[in-house]
Amino acid sequence: MKKVLFLLFLIGTTFTVSISASVNIPLNDGWLFNRGFQASSGMTKVNLPHTWNAEDGMFGNTDYYRGLCNYTRKLQLPIQYQGKRIFLKVGAAQTVADVFVDHHFVTQHKGGYTAFVAELTDFIKPGKESTLEIRVNNAPTMDIAPICGDFNIFGGLYRGVELIVTDDVCIAPDYYASSGVFFTQTEVTEKKAALKIETLLSSKETSLDGCEVEFQLYDRGKQLRRLVCNEISEGNKVVMTTTIDNPHLWNGVKDPFLYQAVVILRKNGREIDRRQEAIGFRYYHADADKGFFLNGKPYRLNGVNMHQDRAEIATALHQYNHDEDLDIVQEMGCNAIRLCHYPQSKYLHQQMDRRGLVAWAEIPFVNVYVTNPNYDENLRQQLKELILQNYNHPCILFWGLFNEINSGWLDRPSKMAKDLHDLAHQLDPSRPTMGASNQDDDFNGTPDLIAFNKYFGWYDDKMGEIGNWADNEHRKHPERKMGISEYGAGACVFQQTDSLIHPDPLGQWHPENWQTYYHIRNWNELQKRPYLWCNFIWCMFDFASAGRREGTIPGRNDKGLVTYDRRTKKDAYYFYKANWNKDDQFVYIAGKRNTLRSCKTTTIQAFSNSGPASLYINGKSYGQAFPDNVNVLQWKDVTLDTGVNTIEVKNKHSKDTCTWVLSDTID
Repeated sequence: MKKVLFLLFLIGTTFTVSISASVNIPLNDGWLFNRGFQASSGMTKVNLPHTWNAEDGMFGNTDYYRGLCNYTRKLQLPIQYQGKRIFLKVGAAQTVADVFVDHHFVTQHKGGYTAFVAELTDFIKPGKESTLEIRVNNAPTMDIAPICGDFNIFGGLYRGVELIVTDDVCIAPDYYASSGVFFTQTEVTEKKAALKIETLLSSKETSLDGCEVEFQLYDRGKQLRRLVCNEISEGNKVVMTTTIDNPHLWNGVKDPFLYQAVVILRKNGREIDRRQEAIGFRYYHADADKGFFLNGKPYRLNGVNMHQDRAEIATALHQYNHDEDLDIVQEMGCNAIRLCHYPQSKYLHQQMDRRGLVAWAEIPFVNVYVTNPNYDENLRQQLKELILQNYNHPCILFWGLFNEINSGWLDRPSKMAKDLHDLAHQLDPSRPTMGASNQDDDFNGTPDLIAFNKYFGWYDDKMGEIGNWADNEHRKHPERKMGISEYGAGACVFQQTDSLIHPDPLGQWHPENWQTYYHIRNWNELQKRPYLWCNFIWCMFDFASAGRREGTIPGRNDKGLVTYDRRTKKDAYYFYKANWNKDDQFVYIAGKRNTLRSCKTTTIQAFSNSGPASLYINGKSYGQAFPDNVNVLQWKDVTLDTGVNTIEVKNKHSKDTCTWVLSDTID
């Protein structure tokens, strides 16, 4: 097919594009931004992704700006786009976004974590300059989820914007901002996988006569399937089915194999649109007694919770930020991530597909429920967007419906949880639903899977009780497929002590050694119980929560295993690495940041995934220690020298060193 090329001008930027098929044009540069209602005065240049709370929302300022802001830029499409359809796709806008072209209202979107698409065809004239405005408002409201939560609501266009240009007939880009193509896999085994391909078509002025859809499936560049269909069913859908013999399964981090699927739309023999996505075939289930199974084999989900913000840039993350985060997660040995407490970026899901990390994706139905019909409808809308926008990702194995919804209010959340459960199965019958709860309530039995947020030993003095609690809950509800969705403790790497005293969780003294002790005790209990199909640590990284006054930094939840800036991995991180990462052989000395010591006699602790190790202090041998059942090595009643102590722990695979100073006059 011959391609016709021309130049496209958008605010002085030149692109070479084809007019024979749909094109995507990034609109991330050259925006003007200001706060307040007036969108003309005091504007500054910004590029996307962008949040206006990167400076005022991360350090305990509860009055960080939550209000209206304006983004504006000029658009001029070439005259060759006459007769084309123009769509605007916004990756995410926190929280309410109103779109205008030349001051004409186009659309409004409510919800800060999902994408939306607006058609601009009737508002933009190719060859003529237009003004695009997106007014974004992150003010608190009672009709949009989340109403509240232990995390900041950073305002802005923080996931980028693009134009989509299509023929009059196209694969629908505006169906809940999905790809318009849905791959449903059923009857998956090692011997075969049944696949249904649904393509949703859209037209504005012309008919769908003469349209056909072609499906191609590739295995490492080799075409396995080619199907063509010109039958358009009710709802402008084209549906095809096929079966793959002896499929190469997507097998988590062990073997995250992906096929490449291509869907091509032609009209009268000419290609006018296409989609290309990855497919991973897999089957899985959770058993109430035996835990989780992936592709017929036990596959306990060991993971972390992860928010989407980080130091200096808040939520305005670039792709390399996501890559760095996932590298840190995988170095620790995780095979799953709970993407709390809201839908996260498309790119992140794509990378989790490729890395084999299981994703728990959820909507921001958090903490509070009110019987406001508009709030109910917004929850349904956000669930539809979550599912339809991420339908094809093999990494997503379940849809999360709620987190700690408060049953203490007069408005009971039980019916809403059931409505969301039913809606999720209507939209996607191939995946189970799940919820995260911190209480004993009837809605715990609503989703297909349930997990609990429990902090024994942090918010109370019941260290080690998580095992007894889990056994009692399992006996009480033997039919439930139960896991742990959150457990954790705070830690500041700048606060060190060689005494072990339970800190006040709401106080400003969060020594690192208590977090280490907490996780050793809790994981020792959890790993013994195979019926727990998942355990997710709270959390991977420290994150911003403006109302908190804990540890050394106001406005910070410091339960992360890694600091907010990603520069320091806490001791507990290496404890889990010793238990979950079997490939990167290492030893690690716990408490190495506690450089000024006050106790002459101490216990030295290390973590190892590679067998026993030997201890040396100032060159003197203190013998060998062997890992216990959670890979902790200990040398008890070790006497330190007054002054400098060079600590070395080593085995045949690796070593670790640090320096401690013992003084009789430490303040």
